Amino acid sequence: MSSAQPEGAWRTLHYLNLYRLIIGGLFLVSFLMFTSEPVLGQQNPGLFLIYNLIYLALAALVIASISLRWPRFEWQVSFQIIVDIILIVLMMSVSGGVRSGLGLLLIVSLASSGLISRGRLVLLQAALATFAVLAAHTFGVLDYGESIGDYAQAGLLGVAFFTTAWIAHILARRSHASEQLAATRAQDLENLAQINQLVIEDMLDGVIVLDGEGCIRQANRHAVRVLDLADRPHEGSGELLGRVVPELMDALEQWRKNPHSRFAPLTLGRAQAQCQPRFIAVGDRRVMGAVLVLQDLSAVLQQAQQLKLAALGRLTANIAHEVRNPLSAISHAAQILHEDSAGDKTQTRLLQIIHDNTQRIDSLVGDVLALNRRDRNQPEAIDLATYVPIFVEEFCLAESVAPEIFRLDVAPRAVVCFDRSHLNQVLWNLCRNGWRHSRHLPGSLQLVVTVGRPGLAAQIHVRDDGVGVAADNVSKLFEPFFTTENQGTGLGLYISRELCEANSASLDYLPGGPGGHFRINCREAAC
Repeated sequence: MSSAQPEGAWRTLHYLNLYRLIIGGLFLVSFLMFTSEPVLGQQNPGLFLIYNLIYLALAALVIASISLRWPRFEWQVSFQIIVDIILIVLMMSVSGGVRSGLGLLLIVSLASSGLISRGRLVLLQAALATFAVLAAHTFGVLDYGESIGDYAQAGLLGVAFFTTAWIAHILARRSHASEQLAATRAQDLENLAQINQLVIEDMLDGVIVLDGEGCIRQANRHAVRVLDLADRPHEGSGELLGRVVPELMDALEQWRKNPHSRFAPLTLGRAQAQCQPRFIAVGDRRVMGAVLVLQDLSAVLQQAQQLKLAALGRLTANIAHEVRNPLSAISHAAQILHEDSAGDKTQTRLLQIIHDNTQRIDSLVGDVLALNRRDRNQPEAIDLATYVPIFVEEFCLAESVAPEIFRLDVAPRAVVCFDRSHLNQVLWNLCRNGWRHSRHLPGSLQLVVTVGRPGLAAQIHVRDDGVGVAADNVSKLFEPFFTTENQGTGLGLYISRELCEANSASLDYLPGGPGGHFRINCREAAC
Protein backbone atom coordinates (compact mmCIF):
# COMPACT_ATOMS: atom_id res chain seq x y z
CA MET A 1 0.00 0.00 0.00
CA SER A 2 1.03 3.59 -0.43
CA SER A 3 1.31 4.07 3.30
CA ALA A 4 4.17 1.56 3.31
CA GLN A 5 6.33 3.89 1.20
CA PRO A 6 8.26 6.66 2.93
CA GLU A 7 7.33 10.22 2.12
CA GLY A 8 10.73 10.77 0.50
CA ALA A 9 9.97 8.17 -2.22
CA TRP A 10 6.75 9.96 -3.18
CA ARG A 11 8.62 13.27 -3.25
CA THR A 12 11.25 11.81 -5.59
CA LEU A 13 8.52 10.47 -7.87
CA HIS A 14 6.98 13.95 -7.91
CA TYR A 15 10.31 15.50 -8.97
CA LEU A 16 10.67 12.89 -11.74
CA ASN A 17 7.25 13.87 -13.05
CA LEU A 18 8.25 17.54 -12.94
CA TYR A 19 11.26 16.62 -15.09
CA ARG A 20 8.84 14.95 -17.51
CA LEU A 21 6.72 18.11 -17.66
CA ILE A 22 9.78 20.24 -18.35
CA ILE A 23 10.91 17.96 -21.18
CA GLY A 24 7.42 17.98 -22.72
CA GLY A 25 7.23 21.74 -22.40
CA LEU A 26 10.60 22.20 -24.10
CA PHE A 27 9.48 19.94 -26.94
CA LEU A 28 6.30 22.01 -27.39
CA VAL A 29 8.15 25.35 -27.29
CA SER A 30 10.73 24.06 -29.80
CA PHE A 31 8.00 22.81 -32.10
CA LEU A 32 6.11 26.13 -32.03
CA MET A 33 9.20 28.33 -32.45
CA PHE A 34 10.71 26.47 -35.40
CA THR A 35 7.66 25.80 -37.56
CA SER A 36 9.40 26.56 -40.87
CA GLU A 37 12.40 24.32 -40.20
CA PRO A 38 11.33 22.04 -37.35
CA VAL A 39 14.05 20.66 -35.14
CA LEU A 40 11.82 17.80 -33.99
CA GLY A 41 9.05 15.96 -35.83
CA GLN A 42 10.55 16.64 -39.24
CA GLN A 43 9.04 13.51 -40.81
CA ASN A 44 5.52 14.06 -39.46
CA PRO A 45 5.03 17.28 -37.48
CA GLY A 46 1.34 16.63 -36.85
CA LEU A 47 1.96 13.26 -35.20
CA PHE A 48 4.82 14.71 -33.16
CA LEU A 49 2.52 17.45 -31.82
CA ILE A 50 -0.16 14.88 -30.94
CA TYR A 51 2.37 12.64 -29.17
CA ASN A 52 3.81 15.62 -27.29
CA LEU A 53 0.39 16.85 -26.12
CA ILE A 54 -0.53 13.36 -24.93
CA TYR A 55 2.79 13.22 -23.07
CA LEU A 56 2.07 16.54 -21.33
CA ALA A 57 -1.51 15.55 -20.51
CA LEU A 58 -0.45 12.28 -18.90
CA ALA A 59 2.26 14.08 -16.93
CA ALA A 60 -0.35 16.56 -15.64
CA LEU A 61 -2.65 13.64 -14.73
CA VAL A 62 0.13 11.95 -12.78
CA ILE A 63 0.52 15.08 -10.61
CA ALA A 64 -3.00 14.52 -9.28
CA SER A 65 -2.48 10.79 -8.74
CA ILE A 66 0.75 11.43 -6.81
CA SER A 67 -1.04 13.96 -4.58
CA LEU A 68 -3.81 11.45 -3.87
CA ARG A 69 -1.29 8.64 -3.28
CA TRP A 70 -3.47 6.45 -5.49
CA PRO A 71 -2.98 4.05 -7.13
CA ARG A 72 -0.17 2.36 -5.20
CA PHE A 73 3.42 3.52 -5.56
CA GLU A 74 4.77 0.62 -7.65
CA TRP A 75 1.97 0.95 -10.18
CA GLN A 76 2.59 4.67 -10.64
CA VAL A 77 6.32 4.14 -11.22
CA SER A 78 5.66 1.42 -13.80
CA PHE A 79 2.99 3.54 -15.51
CA GLN A 80 5.27 6.57 -15.84
CA ILE A 81 8.18 4.54 -17.24
CA ILE A 82 5.94 2.77 -19.79
CA VAL A 83 4.52 6.16 -20.84
CA ASP A 84 8.09 7.44 -21.29
CA ILE A 85 9.11 4.43 -23.34
CA ILE A 86 6.06 4.52 -25.65
CA LEU A 87 5.72 8.25 -26.25
CA ILE A 88 9.43 9.13 -26.40
CA VAL A 89 10.01 6.30 -28.88
CA LEU A 90 6.98 7.48 -30.94
CA MET A 91 8.29 11.05 -30.95
CA MET A 92 11.74 9.70 -31.86
CA SER A 93 10.29 7.72 -34.79
CA VAL A 94 8.87 10.89 -36.45
CA SER A 95 11.97 12.98 -35.65
CA GLY A 96 14.65 11.08 -37.55
CA GLY A 97 14.89 7.86 -35.54
CA VAL A 98 17.86 7.03 -33.36
CA ARG A 99 19.86 9.87 -34.95
CA SER A 100 17.55 12.42 -33.26
CA GLY A 101 19.03 11.58 -29.87
CA LEU A 102 15.63 11.47 -28.17
CA GLY A 103 16.26 7.87 -27.13
CA LEU A 104 18.90 9.08 -24.70
CA LEU A 105 16.11 10.57 -22.59
CA LEU A 106 15.07 7.02 -21.69
CA ILE A 107 18.37 6.56 -19.85
CA VAL A 108 17.27 9.18 -17.31
CA SER A 109 13.88 7.48 -16.93
CA LEU A 110 15.41 4.03 -16.46
CA ALA A 111 17.98 5.29 -13.94
CA SER A 112 15.29 7.11 -11.99
CA SER A 113 13.03 4.05 -12.02
CA GLY A 114 15.82 1.82 -10.74
CA LEU A 115 16.67 4.14 -7.88
CA ILE A 116 13.09 4.96 -6.90
CA SER A 117 11.76 1.40 -7.03
CA ARG A 118 14.99 -0.04 -5.52
CA GLY A 119 15.90 -1.92 -8.71
CA ARG A 120 12.65 -3.86 -9.10
CA LEU A 121 11.54 -4.39 -12.77
CA VAL A 122 14.23 -2.04 -14.07
CA LEU A 123 15.86 -4.74 -16.22
CA LEU A 124 12.46 -5.61 -17.70
CA GLN A 125 11.91 -1.93 -18.43
CA ALA A 126 15.32 -1.74 -20.13
CA ALA A 127 14.37 -4.73 -22.30
CA LEU A 128 11.07 -3.05 -23.25
CA ALA A 129 12.89 0.19 -24.10
CA THR A 130 15.42 -1.68 -26.25
CA PHE A 131 12.69 -3.59 -28.06
CA ALA A 132 10.72 -0.36 -28.63
CA VAL A 133 13.77 1.43 -30.08
CA LEU A 134 14.57 -1.48 -32.41
CA ALA A 135 10.91 -1.74 -33.50
CA ALA A 136 10.70 2.00 -34.12
CA HIS A 137 13.89 1.92 -36.18
CA THR A 138 12.52 -1.02 -38.20
CA PHE A 139 9.37 0.94 -39.01
CA GLY A 140 11.55 3.93 -39.84
CA VAL A 141 13.55 1.87 -42.31
CA LEU A 142 10.34 0.62 -43.94
CA ASP A 143 8.30 3.86 -43.92
CA TYR A 144 10.82 6.70 -43.94
CA GLY A 145 13.79 5.03 -45.60
CA GLU A 146 16.13 5.33 -42.65
CA SER A 147 19.56 3.74 -42.94
CA ILE A 148 19.91 0.09 -42.08
CA GLY A 149 23.34 0.89 -40.69
CA ASP A 150 21.67 2.75 -37.84
CA TYR A 151 20.80 -0.60 -36.30
CA ALA A 152 24.24 -0.54 -34.73
CA GLN A 153 23.44 2.78 -33.08
CA ALA A 154 20.08 1.40 -31.91
CA GLY A 155 21.89 -1.63 -30.49
CA LEU A 156 24.37 0.59 -28.67
CA LEU A 157 21.46 2.53 -27.27
CA GLY A 158 19.98 -0.75 -26.01
CA VAL A 159 23.33 -1.62 -24.42
CA ALA A 160 23.26 1.78 -22.72
CA PHE A 161 19.75 0.99 -21.43
CA PHE A 162 20.82 -2.32 -19.91
CA THR A 163 24.02 -0.84 -18.48
CA THR A 164 22.11 2.00 -16.86
CA ALA A 165 19.49 -0.40 -15.54
CA TRP A 166 22.10 -2.74 -14.06
CA ILE A 167 24.02 0.11 -12.40
CA ALA A 168 20.77 1.52 -11.02
CA HIS A 169 19.85 -1.95 -9.75
CA ILE A 170 23.19 -2.33 -7.91
CA LEU A 171 23.05 1.20 -6.50
CA ALA A 172 19.46 0.70 -5.36
CA ARG A 173 20.37 -2.54 -3.53
CA ARG A 174 23.30 -0.87 -1.82
CA SER A 175 21.18 2.15 -0.97
CA HIS A 176 18.50 -0.11 0.49
CA ALA A 177 21.10 -1.98 2.54
CA SER A 178 22.51 1.33 3.78
CA GLU A 179 19.05 2.53 4.71
CA GLN A 180 18.36 -0.65 6.64
CA LEU A 181 21.70 -0.36 8.41
CA ALA A 182 21.03 3.29 9.20
CA ALA A 183 17.54 2.43 10.49
CA THR A 184 18.99 -0.34 12.67
CA ARG A 185 21.69 1.98 14.01
CA ALA A 186 19.10 4.71 14.62
CA GLN A 187 16.93 2.27 16.54
CA ASP A 188 19.94 1.09 18.55
CA LEU A 189 20.85 4.70 19.31
CA GLU A 190 17.28 5.45 20.31
CA ASN A 191 17.18 2.40 22.58
CA LEU A 192 20.53 3.38 24.05
CA ALA A 193 19.29 6.92 24.63
CA GLN A 194 16.18 5.59 26.36
CA ILE A 195 18.27 3.25 28.50
CA ASN A 196 20.60 6.11 29.42
CA GLN A 197 17.60 8.27 30.27
CA LEU A 198 16.12 5.56 32.48
CA VAL A 199 19.46 4.98 34.19
CA ILE A 200 19.96 8.71 34.79
CA GLU A 201 16.41 9.11 36.08
CA ASP A 202 16.88 6.18 38.46
CA MET A 203 20.22 7.38 39.83
CA LEU A 204 20.43 8.14 43.51
CA ASP A 205 22.54 11.20 42.69
CA GLY A 206 21.23 14.38 41.11
CA VAL A 207 22.29 14.92 37.48
CA ILE A 208 21.93 18.35 35.83
CA VAL A 209 22.98 19.22 32.25
CA LEU A 210 24.26 22.80 31.88
CA ASP A 211 25.00 24.77 28.72
CA GLY A 212 27.88 27.17 28.19
CA GLU A 213 25.99 30.01 29.88
CA GLY A 214 25.27 27.95 32.99
CA CYS A 215 21.57 27.45 32.17
CA ILE A 216 19.81 24.24 33.16
CA ARG A 217 18.91 22.13 30.13
CA GLN A 218 17.90 18.88 31.79
CA ALA A 219 17.67 17.45 35.30
CA ASN A 220 16.77 14.02 36.62
CA ARG A 221 14.13 13.38 39.28
CA HIS A 222 16.57 13.40 42.19
CA ALA A 223 17.98 16.79 41.16
CA VAL A 224 14.45 18.16 40.73
CA ARG A 225 13.60 17.06 44.27
CA VAL A 226 16.83 18.26 45.89
CA LEU A 227 16.81 21.72 44.23
CA ASP A 228 13.00 22.15 44.47
CA LEU A 229 12.77 22.55 40.70
CA ALA A 230 9.25 21.08 40.63
CA ASP A 231 7.88 24.47 41.72
CA ARG A 232 9.54 26.22 38.76
CA PRO A 233 8.25 26.36 35.15
CA HIS A 234 9.31 23.32 33.11
CA GLU A 235 11.14 22.04 36.22
CA GLY A 236 13.79 24.75 35.88
CA SER A 237 14.68 24.00 32.25
CA GLY A 238 16.28 27.07 30.67
CA GLU A 239 16.77 28.82 34.00
CA LEU A 240 20.17 30.10 35.08
CA LEU A 241 21.79 27.91 37.73
CA GLY A 242 22.82 31.01 39.70
CA ARG A 243 19.16 31.92 40.24
CA VAL A 244 18.42 28.50 41.68
CA VAL A 245 21.52 27.95 43.83
CA PRO A 246 24.13 30.75 43.70
CA GLU A 247 26.69 28.56 45.48
CA LEU A 248 26.59 26.02 42.63
CA MET A 249 27.15 28.78 40.06
CA ASP A 250 30.20 29.94 42.01
CA ALA A 251 31.44 26.34 42.09
CA LEU A 252 30.93 26.10 38.31
CA GLU A 253 33.03 29.22 37.69
CA GLN A 254 35.73 27.91 40.01
CA TRP A 255 35.73 24.54 38.22
CA ARG A 256 36.11 26.23 34.85
CA LYS A 257 39.23 27.94 36.13
CA ASN A 258 40.59 24.83 37.84
CA PRO A 259 39.16 21.45 36.74
CA HIS A 260 40.81 19.75 39.72
CA SER A 261 38.88 21.79 42.28
CA ARG A 262 37.20 19.97 45.13
CA PHE A 263 34.11 21.43 46.77
CA ALA A 264 32.73 21.14 50.27
CA PRO A 265 29.29 19.57 50.72
CA LEU A 266 26.36 21.96 50.37
CA THR A 267 22.98 21.98 52.09
CA LEU A 268 20.40 22.34 49.31
CA GLY A 269 16.65 22.83 49.03
CA ARG A 270 13.85 22.72 51.53
CA ALA A 271 14.75 19.12 52.32
CA GLN A 272 18.15 20.37 53.56
CA ALA A 273 19.92 17.57 51.65
CA GLN A 274 23.68 17.28 52.04
CA CYS A 275 25.17 17.05 48.52
CA GLN A 276 28.71 16.91 47.16
CA PRO A 277 28.91 18.77 43.79
CA ARG A 278 31.06 17.42 40.97
CA PHE A 279 31.38 18.70 37.38
CA ILE A 280 32.05 16.78 34.16
CA ALA A 281 32.98 18.62 30.97
CA VAL A 282 30.79 18.28 27.86
CA GLY A 283 32.97 18.36 24.75
CA ASP A 284 36.60 19.31 24.53
CA ARG A 285 36.22 22.65 26.29
CA ARG A 286 34.69 23.33 29.67
CA VAL A 287 33.08 26.55 28.43
CA MET A 288 30.85 24.53 26.09
CA GLY A 289 28.83 23.06 28.94
CA ALA A 290 29.01 20.66 31.84
CA VAL A 291 27.18 17.91 33.67
CA LEU A 292 26.67 18.67 37.34
CA VAL A 293 26.50 15.59 39.57
CA LEU A 294 25.13 16.11 43.07
CA GLN A 295 26.20 13.15 45.18
CA ASP A 296 23.61 12.74 47.91
CA LEU A 297 25.60 12.38 51.10
CA SER A 298 22.35 12.13 53.03
CA ALA A 299 21.67 8.76 51.43
CA VAL A 300 25.18 7.58 52.28
CA LEU A 301 24.83 8.73 55.86
CA GLN A 302 21.37 7.23 56.06
CA GLN A 303 22.63 3.87 54.84
CA ALA A 304 25.41 3.98 57.41
CA GLN A 305 22.89 4.87 60.09
CA GLN A 306 20.59 2.08 58.99
CA LEU A 307 23.39 -0.45 59.19
CA LYS A 308 24.38 0.88 62.58
CA LEU A 309 20.82 0.89 63.88
CA ALA A 310 20.08 -2.53 62.41
CA ALA A 311 23.03 -3.93 64.32
CA LEU A 312 21.87 -2.03 67.38
CA GLY A 313 18.34 -3.34 66.90
CA ARG A 314 19.52 -6.94 66.69
CA LEU A 315 21.67 -6.43 69.75
CA THR A 316 18.80 -4.82 71.64
CA ALA A 317 16.42 -7.58 70.61
CA ASN A 318 18.81 -10.13 72.07
CA ILE A 319 19.34 -8.36 75.36
CA ALA A 320 15.88 -6.75 75.71
CA HIS A 321 14.76 -9.52 78.02
CA GLU A 322 17.85 -9.16 80.19
CA VAL A 323 17.52 -5.36 80.23
CA ARG A 324 13.81 -5.15 80.93
CA ASN A 325 13.82 -7.69 83.72
CA PRO A 326 16.31 -5.69 85.84
CA LEU A 327 14.43 -2.51 84.91
CA SER A 328 11.19 -4.03 86.14
CA ALA A 329 12.89 -5.10 89.38
CA ILE A 330 14.40 -1.62 89.89
CA SER A 331 11.06 0.08 89.12
CA HIS A 332 9.19 -2.25 91.48
CA ALA A 333 11.74 -1.73 94.25
CA ALA A 334 11.55 2.04 93.76
CA GLN A 335 7.77 1.92 94.14
CA ILE A 336 8.04 -0.06 97.38
CA LEU A 337 10.63 2.36 98.74
CA HIS A 338 8.41 5.26 97.68
CA GLU A 339 5.57 3.87 99.79
CA ASP A 340 7.90 3.62 102.81
CA SER A 341 9.44 7.07 102.36
CA ALA A 342 6.45 9.16 103.28
CA GLY A 343 7.58 12.52 104.58
CA ASP A 344 11.21 12.24 103.39
CA LYS A 345 11.37 14.73 100.50
CA THR A 346 14.97 13.95 99.56
CA GLN A 347 14.33 10.22 99.33
CA THR A 348 11.10 10.84 97.40
CA ARG A 349 12.95 13.00 94.86
CA LEU A 350 15.68 10.40 94.40
CA LEU A 351 13.12 7.63 93.92
CA GLN A 352 11.30 9.75 91.33
CA ILE A 353 14.60 10.15 89.43
CA ILE A 354 15.04 6.36 89.48
CA HIS A 355 11.49 5.86 88.20
CA ASP A 356 11.81 8.45 85.42
CA ASN A 357 15.09 7.04 84.16
CA THR A 358 13.87 3.45 84.20
CA GLN A 359 10.88 4.55 82.14
CA ARG A 360 13.19 6.40 79.74
CA ILE A 361 15.42 3.33 79.29
CA ASP A 362 12.37 1.15 78.74
CA SER A 363 11.04 3.62 76.14
CA LEU A 364 14.43 3.71 74.43
CA VAL A 365 14.53 -0.10 74.21
CA GLY A 366 11.01 -0.12 72.79
CA ASP A 367 11.88 2.48 70.13
CA VAL A 368 14.97 0.60 69.02
CA LEU A 369 12.97 -2.64 68.85
CA ALA A 370 10.50 -0.84 66.59
CA LEU A 371 13.23 -0.44 63.98
CA ASN A 372 13.15 -4.18 63.36
CA ARG A 373 9.41 -4.04 62.64
CA ARG A 374 9.45 -1.35 59.93
CA ASP A 375 9.35 -3.88 57.06
CA ARG A 376 6.48 -5.87 58.57
CA ASN A 377 3.85 -3.61 57.08
CA GLN A 378 0.43 -4.62 55.84
CA PRO A 379 -0.71 -1.77 53.56
CA GLU A 380 -4.38 -1.14 53.00
CA ALA A 381 -6.49 1.52 51.31
CA ILE A 382 -7.25 4.21 53.91
CA ASP A 383 -9.82 6.94 53.27
CA LEU A 384 -8.28 9.94 55.04
CA ALA A 385 -11.59 11.81 55.14
CA THR A 386 -12.87 9.09 57.49
CA TYR A 387 -9.58 8.20 59.19
CA VAL A 388 -8.34 11.66 60.25
CA PRO A 389 -11.35 12.70 62.42
CA ILE A 390 -11.29 9.33 64.22
CA PHE A 391 -7.55 9.67 64.79
CA VAL A 392 -7.94 13.18 66.22
CA GLU A 393 -10.66 11.99 68.58
CA GLU A 394 -8.50 9.11 69.86
CA PHE A 395 -5.46 11.40 70.20
CA CYS A 396 -7.40 13.98 72.20
CA LEU A 397 -8.75 11.32 74.57
CA ALA A 398 -5.37 9.64 75.10
CA GLU A 399 -3.32 12.83 75.47
CA SER A 400 -6.01 14.78 77.39
CA VAL A 401 -6.13 17.47 74.71
CA ALA A 402 -9.19 19.57 73.91
CA PRO A 403 -10.58 18.85 70.42
CA GLU A 404 -10.64 22.60 69.68
CA ILE A 405 -6.85 22.52 69.53
CA PHE A 406 -7.06 20.87 66.09
CA ARG A 407 -8.10 22.55 62.86
CA LEU A 408 -8.85 19.99 60.14
CA ASP A 409 -8.94 20.50 56.38
CA VAL A 410 -9.23 17.13 54.63
CA ALA A 411 -9.80 16.90 50.89
CA PRO A 412 -12.51 14.44 49.81
CA ARG A 413 -11.56 11.26 47.96
CA ALA A 414 -8.09 11.23 49.53
CA VAL A 415 -7.22 7.53 49.66
CA VAL A 416 -3.70 6.35 50.52
CA CYS A 417 -2.08 2.93 50.59
CA PHE A 418 -0.56 2.68 54.06
CA ASP A 419 -0.21 0.33 57.00
CA ARG A 420 -2.84 1.63 59.44
CA SER A 421 -0.72 1.09 62.55
CA HIS A 422 2.29 2.75 60.91
CA LEU A 423 0.25 5.78 59.81
CA ASN A 424 -1.23 6.02 63.29
CA GLN A 425 2.23 5.93 64.88
CA VAL A 426 3.64 8.57 62.51
CA LEU A 427 0.75 11.02 62.94
CA TRP A 428 0.67 10.41 66.68
CA ASN A 429 4.36 11.27 66.99
CA LEU A 430 4.02 14.41 64.80
CA CYS A 431 0.92 15.63 66.63
CA ARG A 432 2.46 14.98 70.04
CA ASN A 433 5.56 16.97 69.08
CA GLY A 434 3.38 19.73 67.63
CA TRP A 435 1.25 19.87 70.77
CA ARG A 436 4.35 20.01 72.96
CA HIS A 437 5.79 23.00 71.06
CA SER A 438 2.53 24.83 70.27
CA ARG A 439 0.88 27.70 72.13
CA HIS A 440 -1.96 25.43 73.35
CA LEU A 441 -4.64 27.66 71.83
CA PRO A 442 -7.68 26.70 69.72
CA GLY A 443 -6.42 25.89 66.23
CA SER A 444 -2.78 25.55 67.33
CA LEU A 445 -2.49 22.20 65.52
CA GLN A 446 -3.46 21.95 61.86
CA LEU A 447 -4.03 18.71 59.96
CA VAL A 448 -4.35 19.46 56.23
CA VAL A 449 -4.81 16.78 53.56
CA THR A 450 -4.45 17.79 49.88
CA VAL A 451 -4.78 15.83 46.64
CA GLY A 452 -3.86 16.62 43.05
CA ARG A 453 -0.14 16.54 42.38
CA PRO A 454 0.81 13.94 39.71
CA GLY A 455 2.28 10.75 41.16
CA LEU A 456 0.99 11.48 44.69
CA ALA A 457 -2.08 9.93 46.27
CA ALA A 458 -2.21 12.65 48.93
CA GLN A 459 -0.15 15.06 51.01
CA ILE A 460 -0.64 15.22 54.78
CA HIS A 461 0.52 18.45 56.47
CA VAL A 462 0.97 18.73 60.24
CA ARG A 463 1.56 22.30 61.47
CA ASP A 464 1.79 24.00 64.83
CA ASP A 465 1.94 27.63 65.89
CA GLY A 466 5.10 27.31 67.96
CA VAL A 467 8.53 28.77 67.32
CA GLY A 468 9.48 26.06 64.81
CA VAL A 469 12.80 24.28 64.48
CA ALA A 470 16.01 26.27 64.73
CA ALA A 471 17.86 26.62 61.42
CA ASP A 472 20.94 24.89 62.84
CA ASN A 473 18.89 21.84 63.81
CA VAL A 474 16.94 21.33 60.55
CA SER A 475 19.64 19.23 58.90
CA LYS A 476 19.87 16.99 62.01
CA LEU A 477 16.15 16.74 62.63
CA PHE A 478 15.75 13.17 61.34
CA GLU A 479 19.02 11.83 62.69
CA PRO A 480 18.64 9.04 65.25
CA PHE A 481 19.19 9.96 68.91
CA PHE A 482 19.09 13.70 68.10
CA THR A 483 16.79 15.52 70.52
CA THR A 484 16.48 18.89 72.17
CA GLU A 485 14.35 17.50 75.00
CA ASN A 486 15.86 16.22 78.22
CA GLN A 487 13.41 13.32 78.38
CA GLY A 488 13.39 12.45 74.65
CA THR A 489 15.05 9.44 73.07
CA GLY A 490 15.71 11.15 69.72
CA LEU A 491 14.22 8.26 67.73
CA GLY A 492 10.66 9.48 67.19
CA LEU A 493 11.15 11.43 63.94
CA TYR A 494 13.69 8.95 62.63
CA ILE A 495 11.31 6.03 63.13
CA SER A 496 8.47 8.07 61.61
CA ARG A 497 10.48 8.68 58.44
CA GLU A 498 11.50 5.02 58.29
CA LEU A 499 7.86 3.94 58.60
CA CYS A 500 6.86 6.35 55.83
CA GLU A 501 9.53 5.00 53.49
CA ALA A 502 8.42 1.45 54.29
CA ASN A 503 4.99 2.46 52.92
CA SER A 504 6.29 4.17 49.74
CA ALA A 505 5.90 7.60 51.31
CA SER A 506 8.26 10.34 52.47
CA LEU A 507 8.38 12.61 55.49
CA ASP A 508 9.93 16.09 55.20
CA TYR A 509 10.22 19.19 57.32
CA LEU A 510 9.40 22.45 55.52
CA PRO A 511 11.29 25.37 57.07
CA GLY A 512 10.56 29.02 56.50
CA GLY A 513 7.01 29.24 57.82
CA PRO A 514 5.71 30.18 61.26
CA GLY A 515 5.86 27.22 63.58
CA GLY A 516 6.76 23.65 62.72
CA HIS A 517 5.56 22.21 59.42
CA PHE A 518 5.89 18.52 58.55
CA ARG A 519 4.66 17.02 55.27
CA ILE A 520 3.96 13.37 54.38
CA ASN A 521 3.98 12.63 50.64
CA CYS A 522 1.99 9.46 50.00
CA ARG A 523 2.89 8.20 46.54
CA GLU A 524 0.39 6.41 44.35
CA ALA A 525 0.66 2.65 44.84
CA ALA A 526 -1.51 -0.43 44.57
CA CYS A 527 -2.40 -2.05 47.88
